[in-house]
Amino acid sequence: MVDDAIVVIENIHRIIESGERPMPAALAGARQIGFTVVSMSLSLTAVFIPLLFMGGLVGRLFHEFAVTVTLAILVSGVLSLTLTPMMCSRFCARKRTCHRRTHSAAPVKKFFYGCSAITKPA
Repeated sequence: MVDDAIVVIENIHRIIESGERPMPAALAGARQIGFTVVSMSLSLTAVFIPLLFMGGLVGRLFHEFAVTVTLAILVSGVLSLTLTPMMCSRFCARKRTCHRRTHSAAPVKKFFYGCSAITKPA
């Protein structure tokens, strides 16, 4: 259900990386990917509709589950088209031209280089 928001964020981030300011990028990104998000949400919802109409003991067991998942998918779709672009316009920033070197990844790199040296065939 989170995949709707991830698709929207990735599209907005792609537009920001191309040089657009965050607010217009959020609007353009949500507009570009809106139909996709709606179709993903509706197709996921359609999967759980048969569970709503099941009869018998199994139908009674899965009814609440189907209602909960269907509502969660629909809310996720609405939030990914409304709240996610707004938050991206506020929190996603353009990449700065100043690049600082961070050494926090140095121990991890040493570890993986050591592992690759150990596993290298003789």
